[in-house]
Amino acid sequence: MWLAASLAVVCLGIALAMAAFGFWMIIPFAGAEVVFIVFCLHWTLHRLSRKEVITVEHDAVRLEWGYREPDTRVDLPRQWSQLKYHCPDSPFEVGHLSLGAHGKYYTLGQCLGRDEKKVLFTELDSVLNRS
Repeated sequence: MWLAASLAVVCLGIALAMAAFGFWMIIPFAGAEVVFIVFCLHWTLHRLSRKEVITVEHDAVRLEWGYREPDTRVDLPRQWSQLKYHCPDSPFEVGHLSLGAHGKYYTLGQCLGRDEKKVLFTELDSVLNRS
């Protein structure tokens, strides 16, 4: 909110200064710019608030995705679960981490970076392979 407010003050301040010199048509465009910035910030924060929960139990692995509560829930049998991580050599690729069973795989850690995905892969692999 502080970012949106500071951008609005700067943008509308410049627009009002320009209106004082007779360029009053700038005001609606500055207002539209502020509304667009606030919308983009809200949309970004909403997308970043998506959560992913991985629960490993004795005989099952539960994957849950959602914002405030799980929208999607998948239960996989632990003994048949396979963890896959493919990381290309390109520094611009973060890799693809997935967990699945019986031929159906689910992507994990979509918002994570390369190093974070490697850590998650290592930890999940050690937890899933324990007897």
